[in-house]
Amino acid sequence: MTSLAAGRNVTDHIDIKGHHSCGILLSHGQVGQGGGQKAKVLQMGFGTLTISEVDSHRHSVTTNGLTYSYLEYGSPGDPPVILLHGIWSTGAVWHDVAIALADTHHVRAVDFRGRSQTEWAHDGDYSTKAYVADVIGLYEAWGLEKATLIGHSMGGGVATALAAAHPERVDALVVIDAGPVMRAGSAVEFERQLASLSQDFPSMAAARAWQRLALPGISNDAVERRLDARLVERNGRVAWREDPRIRTSRDSTPRPSEDEMWTRFLSVKAPTLFVLGGNSRLVTDEAEKRLVTGMADARSVRIANAGHNVFEDNHDDTMTAIQGFLAR
Repeated sequence: MTSLAAGRNVTDHIDIKGHHSCGILLSHGQVGQGGGQKAKVLQMGFGTLTISEVDSHRHSVTTNGLTYSYLEYGSPGDPPVILLHGIWSTGAVWHDVAIALADTHHVRAVDFRGRSQTEWAHDGDYSTKAYVADVIGLYEAWGLEKATLIGHSMGGGVATALAAAHPERVDALVVIDAGPVMRAGSAVEFERQLASLSQDFPSMAAARAWQRLALPGISNDAVERRLDARLVERNGRVAWREDPRIRTSRDSTPRPSEDEMWTRFLSVKAPTLFVLGGNSRLVTDEAEKRLVTGMADARSVRIANAGHNVFEDNHDDTMTAIQGFLAR
């Protein structure tokens, strides 16, 4: 694990909340001068999680009446990039991507409402419209006129919806393994996986085993980042930190038709790169071709040896594609 910068108090930007769940026992330490470190740890009853390098980048801001948590990298004077995660994820999954982009960009990776350390939606609204409004609110809070948006899966859909509705706010768009429609059978498989997802685990070891089985292509560091950001102790077990209404609201939230989704994607004017998993096929070859030919300024790349979680499965090739696009 990468150590925190010497001399920095690790409580500066860490705002860990239970959000309608149990309390979290937190041991506060400081990073000593000369590299000596008393680790700040999260006690979960079944072991100890050291607060990671990821949380040394953590800040919070209020948007739409919610306290939003985000991770910040790079220099404020560089072009802004906002990273938007998928439905069962958090901003922490972007850490390696953000580090790679931080040499040339000012990067912020958000935890969407109801996830990790961001506050739960007071009204239970987890619609695309609500996410877009939150991101626009973040623009205002950060004083941004425009930014590049990079979104994965659901985050790619949110980024596209924002780019379609607010074209003046988007410099460029990167959509990672998402499109207007899913390959036949993908939606059914997604719902099956959602229904089978455990609500909690008896131990951290069990949670790690589940995560490695669910995403066999990602590194051990990526597994730990995901679990550190998503888990809390609740009633003697290890449970997800996200609002359970995220799952139940899917049944009550109206979804755009296929034609409406195509209209949204094809209306985007910003330069767009689709980064698709070579082993995913969530976006079909036919849909990929229609997007590239039908949008104002779009291109695509399929990343070999990568499934749906493209940038975690094959970080190097993903970053080559994204950085080449942003340097155009």
